Amino acid sequence: MGNNRSRVAPARRFGMIDSHTRAQSQNQRELIQLRRKLVNINIKHSEAMARLASNRHDAKVTLHELQHETKQRQLIKNRDKRM
Repeated sequence: MGNNRSRVAPARRFGMIDSHTRAQSQNQRELIQLRRKLVNINIKHSEAMARLASNRHDAKVTLHELQHETKQRQLIKNRDKRM
């Protein structure tokens, strides 16, 4: 086994491959977890933006309705003054 001409790799090399493989798989798991977190953050951000857009639309509709009612009242007052 101590033969320098031996074509068999030393036992330590397998340990290095195993530790390298372990590190690779651990890095891969961390990468997957980080991607999941990023996806969840993007989902929460999209939901928040949709909620804000909906609230903004509701506010615009309410404002438009109030402006319309105000104009209607003014028209009625102007009509009553003429009579």
